[in-house]
Amino acid sequence: MAESSIGLDPVKLVILPRTRAGLTKAGLRQHLEKVHGPMVVAEPDVSGRFSGYVHHYVQDAPSSLALAPLQDRDAVTVIRLPSMTDLASSKANAAYRENIGPDEDNFREIIGSVALLADEVAIVPGADDAPLKLFVFRTATSKQCAGWDEKIAHLHVEFDLHGAAMNISRPIEGTFPYSQFDEIGLTATSDLSGLAASIVLQAHAHFGAVDTKMLLTEPVRFV
Repeated sequence: MAESSIGLDPVKLVILPRTRAGLTKAGLRQHLEKVHGPMVVAEPDVSGRFSGYVHHYVQDAPSSLALAPLQDRDAVTVIRLPSMTDLASSKANAAYRENIGPDEDNFREIIGSVALLADEVAIVPGADDAPLKLFVFRTATSKQCAGWDEKIAHLHVEFDLHGAAMNISRPIEGTFPYSQFDEIGLTATSDLSGLAASIVLQAHAHFGAVDTKMLLTEPVRFV
């Protein structure tokens, strides 16, 4: 990934909501999975052009994990669309204005929520449909990422993984300090502790001492 193509077609939108005050992590999942997700799918003017719509619900990770958790995040949503025009159209309609948009206030705070456009390199397909997915966020540039996908590919074989992708991103709503992130699908037999330790070791050699955080999530696909 020598040069980023963020904002070009196709589109990958990544949303990290800030959970509404007073709502627990379990409450956020219940609303997203049982109310908001089905509501979005039921509105063709909103989701009709989605090529992918996956919620990721944050799980508790072992405190001994070599990667530190990203604080104050309980979910990640990944939406895929053919084009920026389709992204704009998904919000420029009555269904979004009257139903979907207002429902967002039931589970997230506007201040602190983040939406990113991501330029993805799909290393091995399947991460969105894995039993668990590890997000690893870094303050790294597109230039620094050259060759990192090859190292992730080796980890995929070594640790019995379920798909992997590398992304460069930029915020379009809110602020977010991390400009690069990996998505690593895990199987029931994946060695999470060993994987995290290996990622830390190899990433330090590749990127240097950059700020790095992780989220362990359970993906649930709607589209």
